[in-house]
Amino acid sequence: MLPGSGSGARIIRTPTDMVEAMPMAWPFNKVGNMSYYEHEVVGHPDVELGLCGERQVRYRIHGAEQAGSGLVVYIPGFGGDLGAYSQVFCEKVAAQHGMAALCVDYFCMRSRPAVGAAISLLPEERERALALLGLPAKTPDIALLRVLDGVQPAAPLRFQGVLVPPDGAYQNFGVMAALDILNAIEDAMLRYGGNRDNLILVGSSYGGYLAQLVNKFRPGYARALFDNSSWAEPNLAYVVGRDIGAVEYQCSLQGGVELALCVDSPWRMVAGHPHEFDVDAFIIRAFSASQLDQMAAQGGTQTFCLMVHAIHDAIAPADAKLAMARAMLARDFNAELILFDESSVDGEFIRNMEHGMGLSMLQFFAQGLTLLVERSPAFTATHAAEVTLHAGHSVYQLNFANPEVRLQRQRIEA
Repeated sequence: MLPGSGSGARIIRTPTDMVEAMPMAWPFNKVGNMSYYEHEVVGHPDVELGLCGERQVRYRIHGAEQAGSGLVVYIPGFGGDLGAYSQVFCEKVAAQHGMAALCVDYFCMRSRPAVGAAISLLPEERERALALLGLPAKTPDIALLRVLDGVQPAAPLRFQGVLVPPDGAYQNFGVMAALDILNAIEDAMLRYGGNRDNLILVGSSYGGYLAQLVNKFRPGYARALFDNSSWAEPNLAYVVGRDIGAVEYQCSLQGGVELALCVDSPWRMVAGHPHEFDVDAFIIRAFSASQLDQMAAQGGTQTFCLMVHAIHDAIAPADAKLAMARAMLARDFNAELILFDESSVDGEFIRNMEHGMGLSMLQFFAQGLTLLVERSPAFTATHAAEVTLHAGHSVYQLNFANPEVRLQRQRIEA
């Protein structure tokens, strides 16, 4: 049993026991005695909107010499597990569990100010700020924000803007990032002789969602997937937040001025727009019954999928995750969902009931490995050269015949 799964935990284990209330390189480097390398792979172009061509995607692998025992892929989300945390996780997993561990700088990963995203006010908001401060129209964004940082408003003062990731990235929400991760995994497998029968994906929040999407795009490729608090379907606030009046990220400047921000996204919630986030785009990023059917038919049921979630998560609704887990179990997926409530907070494994639960990902990983021995003692990865997913009036075809994963999207007329 996972730590913290006290009286408030609910566990989904089998189709007959649906919900059970539980009594709760490039350069070579070294960290200590553990080596790591950095490599680049070619990033996949945007086949949906055509706005981004091939890119260079960097990944970092720790304990590469241990890849023959297994490969752990840590996928950070948008929160505190970016940057140094993901490196520490990989270092410790490689040192403590005898497997290689890698992390990928996937498309649009650096979409927060702390990791390189720039802040730009919306045009009308910029004009309002310039007028308020008496600054000239040509004032650069960075200078405007520096002045705003020193403003101490007597009444609440709020501006809307966008977060602009570095290197021309934008919010694609999932597809391009998942392809980056798949390409990095395949490169590491080939480069270091990785054990294809012991690939484990780990992620929290958006990172957990990407782990699920990687598993969807290549069913049966991973032995296990450990997912903390991810979405069962796209969170529209992150995709088309400006169109629906939602805020993705809020912060306060030093003097008290508030900023309400969304990551720069070309997707629009406007019917007929060239970049409309239509039903097809939503479906391919979700885990509906029809999508799970297609995954199951292509080998997806054998991956052990361990999911943990706060029962009152305000960002990734638990009801949707519960429905996803039930649908998986009804199709014989090797899946388990544990829902936690306030009584599960122990200050060590689970620190709070907010999104992500302040969960110790290292403890989660260790406990997941223990369950994995029970739930998937023997696993053989699928070796399919192609995966085809139908999403509305679109067909997404992934080709794995070559080392670089390729995706094609074809629209089918109604």
